Amino acid sequence: MRFLCLLGISVCALAQSTPPRKATPPTTPAEPGSETPIVVDVTRVNVLFTVSDRKGRFVNNLTKDDFEVVENRKKQQILDFVAESELPLRIGVLIDTSNSIRERFRFELEAAAEFLNSLIQRERDKGLIISYDTDYQLVTDLTDDTELLSKKLRELRPGGGTAMYDAIVYACREKLSLDRPMHKFRRAIVIISDGDDNASRYTR
Repeated sequence: MRFLCLLGISVCALAQSTPPRKATPPTTPAEPGSETPIVVDVTRVNVLFTVSDRKGRFVNNLTKDDFEVVENRKKQQILDFVAESELPLRIGVLIDTSNSIRERFRFELEAAAEFLNSLIQRERDKGLIISYDTDYQLVTDLTDDTELLSKKLRELRPGGGTAMYDAIVYACREKLSLDRPMHKFRRAIVIISDGDDNASRYTR
């Protein structure tokens, strides 16, 4: 559950309380290689956030009255408050295909396929599959075709080490962060594995 606050802010940029105005170009040419600052006043700011308790469980029954926004010791007005639980989903399923999973591999693939089939809604959500053993591999890019996702899962074969951290970094940086604007989508990674990383270049 994510929440979106629309705040009425009486400040701009660095808390300057001024009426809205258009950015004005400099009166003299800028020096070569120098940066010219552009100042734009704003009266509303979107604040996107999630709330969890001390055990990491999401809290989804909050209202506008449960929040207070303060900037420079000045309370700001919350103009709008929306709980966004129905945003389109972008999900990455990371499948461990190392040697250690061999005895449970078929069960792992069937569980992943059933999970994606039950979760992804056509023309709205998208999922991708990344397998990893000694290295990671993009099996299927973001798609809403659950039949294709299931087909590609059935083609996987186990063997090698476990480069889980590398697969996570790739999924986050190169795939799930591409759809913009960021606040218009829910993003999640599901890792199906039986053990620790032993082959990644990245550390936890």
